[in-house]
Amino acid sequence: MAQALEGETTSVRRDRFGNAIDPTVGYARGAVLASELAEATRQQRAYEIIRDRYARMGDDGVFNMTGLIRGFPLQDSDDDAMRSYVHFIARSQGELETLAIARMGGDPAVHDGFLSTRVTAGMLATMLTVLKPGDRVVSLVAADRSHPSVRQAVVLAQGTFEEFTDPAAFAAAVAAGVAPKAVVFTAISPSKNHLPQAVVEAAAEAGRRRGALVILDDAHMAARISLYDEPGGLALAGADIAVWSLDKHLGGPRSGFVAGRRELLGPIRARALGLGVEAQPAQYLAGIHAVEAFDPEPIRAAARMSERLLEALRPEIGDKAYLAGAGIAVGGEDFLELALRRSNKQASSVVPIEAVAYASMRVLQEHGGVMIPAVGMPGSACTFRIMMYPDGARMGEERIHAAWRTAMDGLAAALDEPADVAAWLGAR
Repeated sequence: MAQALEGETTSVRRDRFGNAIDPTVGYARGAVLASELAEATRQQRAYEIIRDRYARMGDDGVFNMTGLIRGFPLQDSDDDAMRSYVHFIARSQGELETLAIARMGGDPAVHDGFLSTRVTAGMLATMLTVLKPGDRVVSLVAADRSHPSVRQAVVLAQGTFEEFTDPAAFAAAVAAGVAPKAVVFTAISPSKNHLPQAVVEAAAEAGRRRGALVILDDAHMAARISLYDEPGGLALAGADIAVWSLDKHLGGPRSGFVAGRRELLGPIRARALGLGVEAQPAQYLAGIHAVEAFDPEPIRAAARMSERLLEALRPEIGDKAYLAGAGIAVGGEDFLELALRRSNKQASSVVPIEAVAYASMRVLQEHGGVMIPAVGMPGSACTFRIMMYPDGARMGEERIHAAWRTAMDGLAAALDEPADVAAWLGAR
């Protein structure tokens, strides 16, 4: 299925409840979460709950169920390098570049890289460098959509963007019309759906036959190589450019490592510097320690826990839930449908993004489980998902099972209570 292109005249896409889908974020906005500002306010409300629970209960009051670490693992030995950026430069020997390119399956004679402030920043610098106005970009993603940063970067570069979830439709689109400047693959989508290696490789070859650059949004590479036994981003389908997040299932700071062929990376790095989205010394140092310490086994253990929980919840969820790598998830539309069934209702003023956010806020308030629909950035996937990394084992299977019941029972009771939903999501 192709997404509507920026600037095209197309019919409005709707979800199964008839709500108009915002093409930028890929889900319907509602009366409460009507904008980026409303979603940012929801995030701040979640932070208030986290601070309150921590003040009352300490670490036992909050559990990170997001799959994101966003830590800063600095060491005492970093103090000298942190005196100023000059001291950092004087001591830096490109340690992070060497470590990250090796982990991504690259060759230092062929590839180079740099750290940007986040994956979105790296994608922006990339598209603004490799695209000219009017250039065509074709995307393939598993089951839902790519991260909004991919589309937004193409639009800001004044390119055209087409997205597909069906590999055959993708290949047909690439072969037809004007040759694309780039093909983009999201190896693991925001909703944690996986695009298998064989599919990526075949689709990349279709792009290369038309002279397209192969760009890999590999933000979730740490989970991908841990759970699916696949190669790093630069070794996957021979990507020309790959972007890896050092905070997703990895203990580093929020940042995006951009790597690729040297002749491409020089101009992309320069564009990042011009935009001011290059990472700062502390991020580099923390990134080094995170990559050095990367261990896939805790991610695999979290995935095994997810399998057990999914099996235990099947009688209540049926076939609506899926294994989201090291977590379990239910798509937003499916989640709202489950709540409607439970309450014997046919419709609600609540839209799916509000449903998953409300339920996640209830889980946070009552059980301390911190989930992406509560704390995520505007545009985060419209999916109710409980990631078992890093704190699933600490929260415990019994409490997670209870959290699911809290989420579903709470939402089912609130479907005709818009004021209650608004209050929980931070509306004033």
